[in-house]
Amino acid sequence: MARSVRKRRMVDTWKTKKWYNVLAPKMFEEVKIGETIVSSPEDLIGRTIEVSMKDIAGDFTRQHIKLKFQIIDVRGENAYTIFRGQRLSREYLRSQIRRKNTKVEGIVDVITKDSHKIRIKVISLGYGRAQTSQEKRIRALLMDMAKAFAQDKSLGQFVRDSVNGKIPSEIYRSANKIYPLKRVEIRKIKYISAVKHAVNEELATVEA
Repeated sequence: MARSVRKRRMVDTWKTKKWYNVLAPKMFEEVKIGETIVSSPEDLIGRTIEVSMKDIAGDFTRQHIKLKFQIIDVRGENAYTIFRGQRLSREYLRSQIRRKNTKVEGIVDVITKDSHKIRIKVISLGYGRAQTSQEKRIRALLMDMAKAFAQDKSLGQFVRDSVNGKIPSEIYRSANKIYPLKRVEIRKIKYISAVKHAVNEELATVEA
């Protein structure tokens, strides 16, 4: 009898739950990136999810680019998200980094054109061993160019141009003049905070 009651309660609880579509931020045209089931839409608020660019754009060659979103609103059957970070998968980085080759990384905090503070990690991979002076010049260039791009673009524009390879390609062309490089990548973007009066293009509102 007790087992029957427990089974009925489990069935009843499942019936109260509802499926919701999880949408990417506006910077990625709010494409559907998944579904989730919960008892109440309030249970979705604040949840973070990680997807790859393959999930968003259907591009298998960019499945190593991971994006972190946070659900901030539920309307109807749709859960809306905002950007919270980007990273390259560990497996991808291991496959690209070779011993005895030059690896230079730069980290910089910057405020975007629409007043969002982010931390950018840029990595360059070269052939053979560069001189220390060359590594210093490359590191400075990585940080300076990443900062300049972010300051000149909205958060959404910067993220899009990073994951589609536009910004890494521009940095590569300049850094490659210092030392022969294999590639330049935006290794990570961490969302830190919205500066006062920052425009949130995902919500089309102004954050206080």
